[in-house]
Amino acid sequence: MPDIAPPIREGVARRRLYVFSPLPPQRNGLADYIVEYLPLLARDFQVCVVSESGHAAETRRAMEQMPHVEVVSEAHFLARQPDRQAQVLYNVGNNGDCAYMLDHVHQFPGAVIIHDVSLFYLHQVAAQQSRSNAIMGAWLAADDYAVPTDFLHGDGSLAKTPGLVYQECLMVKRLCQSAQGVMVHTAYAERRLRGGATGVALGHSQGRPLLRMPHFVLPPPPPTDAAQVAEVLARYAIQPEDFLILVPGFLSGNKMLYEILMAFREASAQGHPDMKLLFAGEEREQEYRLSERINALWPTGIRPQVTGYLSAQDLDILLGRADLSLVLRFPTYGESSGILPRAAMGGGDVITVNIGAYPEFESAAVQTIPVGAGAVAALTDGLLRSHAQRGRGEARQSRQNKEATQAKALSPQALYPRLRQWLDDVWAMQ
Repeated sequence: MPDIAPPIREGVARRRLYVFSPLPPQRNGLADYIVEYLPLLARDFQVCVVSESGHAAETRRAMEQMPHVEVVSEAHFLARQPDRQAQVLYNVGNNGDCAYMLDHVHQFPGAVIIHDVSLFYLHQVAAQQSRSNAIMGAWLAADDYAVPTDFLHGDGSLAKTPGLVYQECLMVKRLCQSAQGVMVHTAYAERRLRGGATGVALGHSQGRPLLRMPHFVLPPPPPTDAAQVAEVLARYAIQPEDFLILVPGFLSGNKMLYEILMAFREASAQGHPDMKLLFAGEEREQEYRLSERINALWPTGIRPQVTGYLSAQDLDILLGRADLSLVLRFPTYGESSGILPRAAMGGGDVITVNIGAYPEFESAAVQTIPVGAGAVAALTDGLLRSHAQRGRGEARQSRQNKEATQAKALSPQALYPRLRQWLDDVWAMQ
């Protein structure tokens, strides 16, 4: 988390900006995202982050290093309304930590950053939390999405969920209709958004500014103390001769974990005992029982490891040591990956998928594979190819330097003027 309060711009009238988002200490990529921009926003706005009810106190403690950012509760925010001198910014993704925003986003319209072009799961969680499951049928109908009748109860609640529903561009239209401006990260997300929000005027000339701004790439971490690097590598028994295959990030059900296990088992069995597979993140057991599957496939002997939640510094140490990082997703919901450029900056090889927004990130370190029936075979080939080329290509430090230079244009500081201009454009059109 940025820990240096930026200088306030003297003599400049700063309007209030209420920010709704998952926030520290929540373990959520959306919290990590907004935290990088809050110090920059605080130079130009009176920033008030609105914490979900019951979380304000822990959020204040987590954000003590940002004295120029006020933390308020939902009740405090509501008590200040109407606040006609303030703008509202919503940082929204397809996860349950955003459910508290949905009532506010329609009652208090503002600028909306949309990280995922399917928000079906978010709305499903919100309906369950409010015990209003019957509203799902009406929401789907409003999106002109026809669900087979046997998937709906008579009251409109879902009897079961067709798996492909999660890949459709659903519920974004509801947000766009209320939003005063919309921001997405990729060309793919913009295309899907426009298709999913049919009939909603989008664009500056239409009175609802639409910004396409890439996800930021943080600069490479400062050099880490050699003793700390040694401690992290020793923690997972990583030896100098190991060919380390890393799966970084939260281990959710769409990270192709089964395909990774199958490809690793096939590749390592071809006379490569030096291959080591490390899942560097927190397991989401309700989505995929990864540890259980590993124990079933490797009942004895050396097996793949799961680290659990890692600090950013520990993860960067592992990315800087990995020979190959796997950043895979299927299905993809239009999200862009913050971990993909970070893995490339580690200096090793990277494999990702050839669908959604993932091919839009260009790097010599990154190769893509198809999804579907041929995914395991393609991934196995990728593992073997990377292993065979180990030590033959460009030196790791040289690759790291090239990626770091490329990333400068995508730093939060470099991208922020576009975010600020978009907020100003949205404000001007209210």
